[in-house]
Amino acid sequence: MLDIELQSKLKEQKILPILNTTTLSNDIDRLSKYLEKNRAIRYIEVTLRENQSFDIALELKKHFTKYKFGLGSVLTKEDFIKGQDHNFNFFVSPGIVDEILEINNLSYIPGAETVSEFIHLNKKGYKIIKFFPANLNGEDKKLQSIKNILRNIKFIPTGGVNKDNIDKYLNLENVLCVGTSNFEEF
Repeated sequence: MLDIELQSKLKEQKILPILNTTTLSNDIDRLSKYLEKNRAIRYIEVTLRENQSFDIALELKKHFTKYKFGLGSVLTKEDFIKGQDHNFNFFVSPGIVDEILEINNLSYIPGAETVSEFIHLNKKGYKIIKFFPANLNGEDKKLQSIKNILRNIKFIPTGGVNKDNIDKYLNLENVLCVGTSNFEEF
């Protein structure tokens, strides 16, 4: 159900950088350094974990005009609608938010960690799922073990992705890309 262009670009860039905001100047500096070294990156997620996160995300969009920004840690329908009203390109939740699922938006990526949740989301039409927290829920072994059961789902493993395990994820057929807040490692 996720927009085809977004799927294609995430697959191509392999890593979805996840920015947990601090201050605008620090976040601009951090992203600038990373994007200078990683020219394949076009899509960036900014989490809504701090009071100032939404305002920082708006400013980052203005500063980095060649990039597409999404909002992460979207926990309410209100946050989702606010993000839509400000033309963010995609939205990610760490779990299932039923009130957002009901909207059936092509730019929404729900999160899940159990096979039952994966099946529930699949029945609702979601074929791209954030697997979170991956490091606490079986990591690549879990996704490997269910690839023949849930064949039409692609995952974005997030949580604990590092240099030691990134290739294990990216080599799986059912992984679209990985999400990481430690994106400078790559």
